[in-house]
This record gives sequence, C-alpha cells and structure tokens, in this order.
Amino acid sequence: MVLRNALTVSVVQNSAGTDGRANLRRIERLVAQAPRSDLYALPEVFSMRGHDRDYRDAAQPLGRHDVLGALRQMATARRAWVLAGSVIEKRRNGVFNTSVLLAPDGRIASAYRKIHLFEARLDDGRIIREKDAYSPGREPVLAHIGNWVCGLAVCYDLRFPELFRHYVGKGAQLLMIPSNFTQRTGRDHWEVLVRARAVENQCFVVAPNQCGVNPRTGVASYGHSLIVGPWGEILAEAGKRPTVVSATLDRARLRQVRRRIPALKHRRLG
Repeated sequence: MVLRNALTVSVVQNSAGTDGRANLRRIERLVAQAPRSDLYALPEVFSMRGHDRDYRDAAQPLGRHDVLGALRQMATARRAWVLAGSVIEKRRNGVFNTSVLLAPDGRIASAYRKIHLFEARLDDGRIIREKDAYSPGREPVLAHIGNWVCGLAVCYDLRFPELFRHYVGKGAQLLMIPSNFTQRTGRDHWEVLVRARAVENQCFVVAPNQCGVNPRTGVASYGHSLIVGPWGEILAEAGKRPTVVSATLDRARLRQVRRRIPALKHRRLG
C-alpha cells in the first residue's frame, strides 16, 4: 500500500545476459530478498543485453510484451508498483526503448519512450550509437504513484537537465532514471549527475543501474544504483554486483528542503 507521506522503494541492480527468461528468474530471486516495498524499480534493458540487432529482434508491442507479462505477476503478487526500467517496444512508427510503470493491479499506468539516444566513442575506438537500434521518443511523461508525482526518464536522459526542470515545473517530487550506464562514463559522471538532478530540482531520485558485462559486446556497466534525497544525500547505494537496495522516501523531507532553500520559487528563466 502506498502511504500518504512515505514511499518505500527497492531498487534492483542486475547483470542481464542474452537469455531473457534466465534474467527474469534472477530478478525474481533478487526481489524475493527485498523488504516489503511500495515500488520495485528495475534498470534499463533489465531483461536482455546484446547487440543492436538482438534488441530489434526482441521488440514487441507493449500490450503483448512477454517481459511485461512476467512483471504483471510480480506487481499483483506483491500488490506493489513495478518500474520496468525499459523494454524494447515495437510500434508502427519504429522501435523504442520504453520505460513502463505497472500498477499494483498489473495494468500499464504509464509508458515513457526514451527521448535522448546515447552516442559515445569508447576507449577502444568503438562507437555506441543507439539511433542504429531505436527511434527517439517525443514526449516527457509524468506518472502518479498514489499521490506522488513522478517524472520518467531513461539513462542518457540524465545528461539533459531541461527534461527534469520540465518535470519539476509540473509538480514532480520524484524522478526515476533507470539506466545501463557504462563503466567508463559511470565512474566519472554517474554519481555527480544523479545527485545534481536531485539537488537542482529538490526531488528524490531513484536510479537503478545495470552491472556486469554485456556478453555480446563486452561493454561493462557501472552498477552503483542510487536512491538520492532532495538535498543530494545518498539514501542507498549498490556496489558492483547484482543486489537490491532500499530506502523510504519521506514527503516531509521534501518540504523541509524546499523551505530551507526556496530555489524553485526563485527561477527567472524557463
């Protein structure tokens, strides 16, 4: 049950391989270790990692998506919200990297299609370019978990503060950023960016991240999933291995921070 002024969140950090069913079984075992929570949050592409072609081959419409079917059972069994960090969605106008929020009754409450598609040159000279696999989303999406207002994003979106400023302008109290941040960029930028989004928007941030190595590409993910408070304080942090970390988000803390420095009221641009 979602409490009026508190939200208990468990973040699942996993290391996905190419076998979707095996990945989901491992996630179920991790969730079984977690405390009773209002929300269970999974990383980007939590059910499978591979090459671009693997992702495109795995794409399905949301209404018939095999992965969401399994997570619906998790949501209803636990009577909890489940953030399916991202699944690969097939639509008439393209293939999308889509974050899906499932309600405790298993229905799709919200779906956000990743707007900013990652591109980077690795240390070995290889280029990662998500536009080779996906089409970009077009719309920010606000979700509601009980009376908590949540802004949805995915991974590379973290580097674009205007998206989160949009969300807080619409009343967001919680920002959810499921990710598959690489080890190299994660080591240098992950924590500072997650905490910056929390501080500048005076919001809680829930940021599940993958760990381990993509078995098809050899690219390592950083792990270190985070739950961060509106002062930038780290409420929970994972390490380098698959695990679950949890924290309770307190709306009174949010009000306290926003009263202490009323920066959101002092905006002059945008």
